[in-house]
Parts: sequence; C-alpha cells; structure tokens
Amino acid sequence: MRVNRTFSIPVELVYELRKKHNQSETVTRALRKYLEGDHNSSIADVTTRQLMAALLARNDIDETMKALLLQILTK
Repeated sequence: MRVNRTFSIPVELVYELRKKHNQSETVTRALRKYLEGDHNSSIADVTTRQLMAALLARNDIDETMKALLLQILTK
C-alpha cells in the first residue's frame, strides 16, 4: 500500500529527481537507505574523488601513487 505525502526539498533535488524515470521508487529507495542507517552501502556509491581521497589517506600505497593522487585532487 502506498500513501501520498508532501515534503519540502531543495529545488536542486527537484531538478535532479525530474530526470529519473520512476521518481517515487527513487525517493523510496533513498529513504529506506537513510532509515536503515546505510549499512548496505557499496563502494559503487562513492565518487571517484572520494575513492582517491581514501586511497591518499592510506599508509600502504606507493609514494608515486600518493603524489599522483595529490596532484589530481588539488586541481
């Protein structure tokens, strides 16, 4: 069973949501993920920049890789 609700969201999200085929399902999935505490997050959910920053913070990567990541991230 579904119920219609009205919420106030930023206009930028409205524009992004309009691009989605099934807006209700998109919102439902996002709310479930939020309410569940996002325990099922995946590496596929993060941006490339976030991945690069995480790699840069590690101690087990090569100095050349660190320099390259730092160069890319500071652009």
